[in-house]
Amino acid sequence: MQFIQVSDRVKFGYASLATFLVVWLACMIALAIVFEPSMYFFSYYSVDYTMGFVRRGLAGELLHLFPGESYFTRLLTLRWLVSAIFIVSLTAVAWMVGAKSGRSERRVMLALLIPVLPFGFTFAVFCPHPDLFAGAALAVFAVVLASVKLDRTIVFASAAYGLTMALLTFVHEGVPLLFSLGAILAVLALAAESSPTIQRICMLLAIAPGLLVTLITGLVGRRGISAQLCGLVPHQAVDWPAAGKLTMGQMMKGQHVYVDYHDWVCRNIVSRFDQTPNEASSFVASVGAGALISSLVFGIFVFAVTILTMRYVSGVPFTRFWEALRGRLLWLTLGAVLMLPVFLTAVDWTRWWVTISFDVCLVYVLYASVQPEIAQPPTRRTRVLFVVGLVLFALFPIGTIPNLGIPVPV
Repeated sequence: MQFIQVSDRVKFGYASLATFLVVWLACMIALAIVFEPSMYFFSYYSVDYTMGFVRRGLAGELLHLFPGESYFTRLLTLRWLVSAIFIVSLTAVAWMVGAKSGRSERRVMLALLIPVLPFGFTFAVFCPHPDLFAGAALAVFAVVLASVKLDRTIVFASAAYGLTMALLTFVHEGVPLLFSLGAILAVLALAAESSPTIQRICMLLAIAPGLLVTLITGLVGRRGISAQLCGLVPHQAVDWPAAGKLTMGQMMKGQHVYVDYHDWVCRNIVSRFDQTPNEASSFVASVGAGALISSLVFGIFVFAVTILTMRYVSGVPFTRFWEALRGRLLWLTLGAVLMLPVFLTAVDWTRWWVTISFDVCLVYVLYASVQPEIAQPPTRRTRVLFVVGLVLFALFPIGTIPNLGIPVPV
């Protein structure tokens, strides 16, 4: 790599960090393969359309893409497919920031930070929820908007993204609620040279199809059939350390606790397919204010740390990013309000804040990559803090904690 006015020692340092990230990712994948139970992520694919139109039915249908394999082999394939696709999408963002936008030391620093951020590679490896398919789509959409200038291309990209999100909403009904904020920010900040009319058209094309599918799913999706849906779930002894409250040390020593996959999924997942939105909200409330507040506060902390890190390394004030969005308060409010149903009906409040961090930081880092400050050489202090931050994020993957203070279902 060619840097302007950078010593060979600094170049070697960045090359060493890149090597560290490759080795680190390989270690994380190995740890996940050996020690992380995947039953919770398998459960997302437990329902298909055998009993009619139900929410998340398309997720179960995805298993039929791998004929000839055993049920759990297909589940494992999907689990790692989610991780791989999201990692590739983040790599595309890092490439856009570090190389495509122009060469500078700060751009390389940002590109190296992206994999270790709370929504980065460890989030993909240890939290492969199917909504990460949509996160990958948003990342690609943002990269496209940052790359093109023609209004026709931007409108086409927005329509393609909107249709993709509509399809993915059949996999997880929360997809458009989780990622509409990111799509709105991407259009406003990365397609800023387009006219307000074009921007409004693009935002509608990007978010309306998914929201329409969510509405249809809520209105006509079948309920009251959880017993029949349970009949689709096979019996199999599956490792689930939470059932025995094993410590990390016990898990590392090879201790296991097995539960029946059918019984666990029916008890903790499929039974909720009968819930109305009001019943889902009551379930969230039953967790208790203390646990929810702990999860909320930790999530906000993750968001703040992520934003501050990107702001410090890039040198681009977050206030300027915010100023670029002035005059679009109504759209930004819509994106924020759409997150509320997710908080009201599901308990993964820290995870929702990690998703918000992804929505905002994805656009912020692409916006910052073309600002004048990004071309300025960093100070020695900035370099040191960058290395410390990268190592801390890598060693303490705070984004992988989905429910701080909330008990894991057993």
